[in-house]
Amino acid sequence: MLSNFVNRSLNTGIIHQTRALHSGGVLTKKATKKAGKGKKADDDEEVEIVDLKSYIQQATTAFQKSVELHQKKLNELKAGTSNPTIFDKLKVGKENLKFTDLATTSTKGRNGLIITVFDPKDTKSVISSILGAGLNLNPERIPNNEQQLKVSLPPPTTETRKQNCKLLKDVFEEYKNSANKNSLGHIRGEILKALKTIDKKNDSVKKVTQDLEKLHKEYTQKLQDSLKQAEKSVLG
Repeated sequence: MLSNFVNRSLNTGIIHQTRALHSGGVLTKKATKKAGKGKKADDDEEVEIVDLKSYIQQATTAFQKSVELHQKKLNELKAGTSNPTIFDKLKVGKENLKFTDLATTSTKGRNGLIITVFDPKDTKSVISSILGAGLNLNPERIPNNEQQLKVSLPPPTTETRKQNCKLLKDVFEEYKNSANKNSLGHIRGEILKALKTIDKKNDSVKKVTQDLEKLHKEYTQKLQDSLKQAEKSVLG
């Protein structure tokens, strides 16, 4: 996605130079081929149009995606063991079948899960898979129903709440500034790198850079607000 921020060379051996600046944040760049013997450097010219506003538009899209992914991660952590996707990555039986190919999970109240096994013959294997996963959860058969299991969830303790808050903070740091391609810091760095290849001394480029910094600060605040709400929810 961020490859769009990087200026592409028009042809091999072409050197880009700033030529003129027009209103509306559009910059034209002259691409001049290196001169060979007996040729002038400006014999072959091509002009590349750079829309500076597009950098902010693409940054906004990328930042928004980061905020949404961050919120999704926080929601999963807030749910903890009551998250119905908790078993999705388990392998079942000797054939290591995917849990999601054999059963589906839904919530029941605040402290319970219901597992529906598609084929009754797989129920025993599903139970064994959960018991062996180290989740400290015990699925129980529902009377007169060969395809459904109920799982009672233990109430959170003070210690587990604190641990969950630590995990929430780790997610925040990951999406704030890390090597993760969806982190705000990584996105900002890629755009700044691309802007420097245009003309960092140009007033319009400086203005776009300033707008980018303001936008980055705004979305960082959104991450912080989401973290505070998540921590409040976990701590009760």
